[in-house]
Amino acid sequence: MKRIIIVALSFVLLNACRHLDQHTSTASLQNTYWKLSNINGMPLTTPENAREIHIILTREGEETRLKGFAGCNAIGGSYVLHDNSIRFTVISTKMFCNDRMDAENFLLNALNKADHFKIKSETLTLFQGAKEIAKFESVYFK
Repeated sequence: MKRIIIVALSFVLLNACRHLDQHTSTASLQNTYWKLSNINGMPLTTPENAREIHIILTREGEETRLKGFAGCNAIGGSYVLHDNSIRFTVISTKMFCNDRMDAENFLLNALNKADHFKIKSETLTLFQGAKEIAKFESVYFK
């Protein structure tokens, strides 16, 4: 009877550890689809049939690239990393959309102001000094 209990407990513990591993992975800054998840501390909801506001940071050799979608316009550019410091150079198309311009302006402003970042689990946070200015959630890994 004791052996059955020990085997059962071992099975439960192994499954619990496997479950923890699935939820403690950490996303990578580069080659991750980062969806904007909140604006000024408020959750951001993507309207039905609309594209998600997101950024993707890539690196090929010494060349760094920023690409994404800001809500109405495509964005691109580059970034410079040094440890956890980051500086973006952002370019954007210039279409106007009534219903998504607030979110777009927020994202462009945050990217232009960001001076460092932190990744915790699947969340990327951009900061300007001590102030948190934007939060993103990883959607998938490449």
